[in-house]
Amino acid sequence: MTHVSKKKVDPSVEKKIIDAFIRAMFSTSLARGKARIRSILTPTERIMLAKRLAIITMLEEDRSDYEIMKTLNVSISTIRRLDKKRSAGHFDPLCRVFNRNLSFMDYLEIFLSAGMPAISGPRGQKRLDMLRSGQKPRD
Repeated sequence: MTHVSKKKVDPSVEKKIIDAFIRAMFSTSLARGKARIRSILTPTERIMLAKRLAIITMLEEDRSDYEIMKTLNVSISTIRRLDKKRSAGHFDPLCRVFNRNLSFMDYLEIFLSAGMPAISGPRGQKRLDMLRSGQKPRD
C-alpha cells in the first residue's frame, strides 16, 4: 500500500511539483524514462499502476469483471470504481499515449518486465526484445 502524508500542500505548490514530476519522467527517451520510473517507484507502486492500466484496458475490451478480478487479482470494488471513471471519460487521454502498432497489453508486458530478462526462456526473451524495439511479435 502506498503512503501519502495527510498534511495538505498548497494547491500552487502541488501543481508545481506534479508538473516537475511529469517533466522529469516523460520528457526523455523511452529507455531513460523507464530507468527513471524504476528508480523512483517501488516495485509495489509499479505493479499498482500497471494493474490500474490493465483494468482500464480490459474494461475497454469488454472483459467481464470476474475475468479481470481473476486475471489481475484485484477486488470488484476497484474494477467498478475505475469503470465508473472510465465511463465518465477520465481516462480518455491514455488512448493517445500508446503507439498504435502495439496493444496496451504489449506495453504492459514491457513495463512489468522492467528491463529484466524473460523468465519464460528464449522464446519469451525474443518476444520481449521485439516489443522493446517497437515491433509487433507474431503470437
